[in-house]
Amino acid sequence: MIRVLNVGPTAEQPGGMASVVAELADQNRLSAAPVNLRVVDSGGIGSPPRRGARFARALLGAVTARVDVAHLHVASRGSTWRKAAIARACSLRGLPYGIHLHGAGYAGFLSSSSPAGKRLVEHFFHGAAYVVVLGEPWARLVADELSVPRSRIHIVHNGVSGGAPPDVPWPADRRKRVVFLGEIGARKGVPELLRAFEQLDAVPDAELVLAGPPSPSDPDVVRQVEEAVRTRPDRIRYAGALARARSRDLLREAYLLALPSHAEGLPMVVVEAMSLGVPCVTTPVGAMEEAVTDGVNGVLVQPGNPDALAGQLRRLLDDVALRDAMARSAHDTWAQGFDARSMYEDLRALWAQAAG
Repeated sequence: MIRVLNVGPTAEQPGGMASVVAELADQNRLSAAPVNLRVVDSGGIGSPPRRGARFARALLGAVTARVDVAHLHVASRGSTWRKAAIARACSLRGLPYGIHLHGAGYAGFLSSSSPAGKRLVEHFFHGAAYVVVLGEPWARLVADELSVPRSRIHIVHNGVSGGAPPDVPWPADRRKRVVFLGEIGARKGVPELLRAFEQLDAVPDAELVLAGPPSPSDPDVVRQVEEAVRTRPDRIRYAGALARARSRDLLREAYLLALPSHAEGLPMVVVEAMSLGVPCVTTPVGAMEEAVTDGVNGVLVQPGNPDALAGQLRRLLDDVALRDAMARSAHDTWAQGFDARSMYEDLRALWAQAAG
């Protein structure tokens, strides 16, 4: 049995990276030929003392754990430096490691790094047995900016399990709920979404529900959400940060998912919405266009344009038949390549190859 050390967030933590870890653990339990998958928290969340202690345990695990390959979940800034240190520990003992790149802001991180810092990142990536990315834009970034050979770069789309048949036709007695799930901040396009929804008063049964943790760097955006809820409690609601199961329940009740982000990898929430037959109004950033085909299984608008966003939301809120057609197509797209089993099998093959 292959022994895999999975280093990153744990399944219980918030965020898309943790959702990937949860899906991998679930699929491993369901597999006819599971691996020995050990999940280790690398210390990305919590108070500084707790983060330091968790990182130390992850580093110790890289030095002492009896495993065949380490799979490192990587985002920008601190996540990169922690995993680079763990990768160094793996290399010193001859343990192969792979990189699973998630961070939506990695291009900006690389461009803002010093020459010495970028060389360290290049060394980290060059030492990997494989580099997993979420789509072609990230494959080009890793190849062009970090000079990793394309033969070692593997596109593995995020996947989720348990897709349900789409809710079509939309029940006439149910409100048309537009759902936003993600960090409440500017990068996710929350200010534009609030401004766009102000233009939808002509759709009487529409409501907006926002859910997700507040961005610590965007307190003004959080205040905008609170003000919108205070002034329009009949139309706008903030559900706060939700556990994975409750987030999925909220998506099941959604007419549309709205995610007007300025930067993304391939958001798990979009894939999860598609698995439930919920069309998404989103932006062509990151690998989004590899999942969402404009006008077929969802709608793409340019980021930072609340008027265009309002127009597309109104179009789908007014046309239930169009929304239902997109719902069926979204579910079909998920079934054809964005399910968790496909993601797990692709990664399992890389683990086996790296383990030799």
